[in-house]
Amino acid sequence: MPVTSTYSSSGSRYIQPPASQFSKSSFSDRVYYSPLLNSTKTSSFRNSSLYRNSSTTSLRNNSSYVSNIRNTALCGAEIYQRYSLSTYKPAASVSSRITQLSLAYSGRFPKANSASSSLETSSTDLSEEKLHNSRSKLQPRINLNKQQTSPKTNEREDDQYPNKSPSSARLIKPSLNYERCTEVNDSLRNTREGLCGLWNIGNTCFMNSMIQCLSHTRELTSFLRGQSSSERGTSKDHLILAEYTKLIKNMWSGTQRSINPSDLKYAFSSKHRMYSGSAQQDAQEFLRFFLDSLHGALNAAIKRDPLSEIDDNMNNKDKADMLWEWYSKAENSMIKDLFVGQLRSTLKCTFCNMESTMFDPFWDLSLPLPSSSSRCKLENCLEMFIKEEIMDGIDQPTCSNCDTRRKCTKRLTIERFPRYLVIHLKRFSEARWSKLTNIVEFPTKNRALNLQPYASEDISGPIYYSLYGISNHMGSTAGGHYVAVCKHPQTQQWNEFNDNYVTEAFERNLVTSNAYVLFYERA
Repeated sequence: MPVTSTYSSSGSRYIQPPASQFSKSSFSDRVYYSPLLNSTKTSSFRNSSLYRNSSTTSLRNNSSYVSNIRNTALCGAEIYQRYSLSTYKPAASVSSRITQLSLAYSGRFPKANSASSSLETSSTDLSEEKLHNSRSKLQPRINLNKQQTSPKTNEREDDQYPNKSPSSARLIKPSLNYERCTEVNDSLRNTREGLCGLWNIGNTCFMNSMIQCLSHTRELTSFLRGQSSSERGTSKDHLILAEYTKLIKNMWSGTQRSINPSDLKYAFSSKHRMYSGSAQQDAQEFLRFFLDSLHGALNAAIKRDPLSEIDDNMNNKDKADMLWEWYSKAENSMIKDLFVGQLRSTLKCTFCNMESTMFDPFWDLSLPLPSSSSRCKLENCLEMFIKEEIMDGIDQPTCSNCDTRRKCTKRLTIERFPRYLVIHLKRFSEARWSKLTNIVEFPTKNRALNLQPYASEDISGPIYYSLYGISNHMGSTAGGHYVAVCKHPQTQQWNEFNDNYVTEAFERNLVTSNAYVLFYERA
């Protein structure tokens, strides 16, 4: 399995402590329906059997603790669905077309006893000429497809059917109306694909925001939509992948406005027990664990030989390629191909000027924020990340040339750029246990982020990225909430995903002090 990467201002380290060493995140979240959950009915909710019977894993049958937590979460989801229905709002053009279609139906299929529409009238006094005039007025408003109408469609019905009465003539065109209705439904379904909210089943907005950003990762979602939802193996990672594939297919079916993600959360928490309850969690930390699970399920690695000793005199480009090839033998999946890049770390001895270069993979970039400024640019954070730093005292490394510990300088650059770059803004200060509210001005337009200034010297030419997803954190360490803002890969429209609420967003409003995790696609 891949190594979890942890970055700090002092450099890069790759560690994987045992699960027992992970402490629960203290990042707060809003709690839904606390009066209901604190009432005397809570115990009946927990002991109820709302969740369907299943024998997918032995854990469901053997762990009553997890089962009770699962039932409680599902009960909360049902309450949330009942009192907070999805408020998906289609684009204005879609809404107007739906309204026009309903008006068109009122004119084409008049109801004898309805007086609500000015176009409706009784069948006895509706002449063929009035019907034709009504149709002529409505035709431009419901012509959704831009193709030219055939001449036969524009002919008057009384010319085609001279022996038909006005009332019977109205029954001749249902097939045309049905075809137009089908076109509208298909168009509406296509615009709804991916615009699906996720229920908050107990402080799970951190998970929902990350799932929405991953859902709008074009190549990953396209790959999963073409895969089978059945489990590929018996491991917990395979169960997580199977549930996530089902969720993605439902979210992009265009038929659902909100979905309950409890199956995915249960599968994920069966591996990572710190997520089994309803405690608040950090979104970026969840993303690392989640991508690691997807990678573990899709990993088609082969056994690799141990890494031999590396000569410091080797050409840096050859060394980078050798280490990347060695890493890819054990970590070979689509997740690695999409999200993993490579960093170059250069140590220079201040005593003998000997340089030692090492190359490490990274799954995201955690960028520091300046504490002295309330507003900065993303480029300033990237410059702080690659800024040369002094390693002295207990941080002194051993110089291979001096054969002793020496004061050194360290500098990071990007050697290999991933297809999809995840940038984590380090807003939560460990020293002061607070949140930095800097407004980081990050590029939002297509091909607006150029990472060439932060690349290794062997890489030439611009390296453009386009923003497509943001995970925003509102509030502080004492209480907050996560919301995702994503760019639809087909329509190129921005939408906000606030749990099961999906609303339209605008590019001019994307840059705020709430931005926490940024998702960029290489152009």
